[in-house]
Amino acid sequence: MVSVLESVINPMESASKIHESLALAYWPRVVGAQAAASSQADTVRDGLLIVRTKSSVWSHELTLHKARLLQNLNRMLGGRYITDIAFRAQGIDRQDTEIGAEAPTVEELALVELEAPENLELRSRLLGLRSITDDHIRETIANRIVQETRLRHWRLQHGWRCCALCHTAHNTGYQYCPICRLSGT
Repeated sequence: MVSVLESVINPMESASKIHESLALAYWPRVVGAQAAASSQADTVRDGLLIVRTKSSVWSHELTLHKARLLQNLNRMLGGRYITDIAFRAQGIDRQDTEIGAEAPTVEELALVELEAPENLELRSRLLGLRSITDDHIRETIANRIVQETRLRHWRLQHGWRCCALCHTAHNTGYQYCPICRLSGT
């Protein structure tokens, strides 16, 4: 699935901007739970990631680990998209923290019943797979589409929002998802 996304993103003019924007989403995984609770990736421009921290102590601590953080972040992004990180002791905007649960259990996901419009959209997407001749690949992608549709439904039922622009489910307090906010809407 990652290779398919890469093949779609990489030819685009804005590919580097898309990769840069993913740094905002990857930040908590790169720094770990404790540092993620005390910092927030705020914006990224021209390879510079701006990170807000709870205090100057946290800014100093993260500065000490900057080289490792840059390396791990760029590894996750699949290239050298982030060239520097600036830490600012400005406090954390809790509006951007999780609102609802992150993921359902396998049992909860299996119990999700889609609504009529969701079923129509799902059928349409699955019909689009008919051109894939390899049965295994077609079946794998179809299963993934069904699971993603159920997951989206579950997330919306558990406090996530639908982006006003791209309709992606996101768990922030904003009207637009992080990608649409980054693009300047």
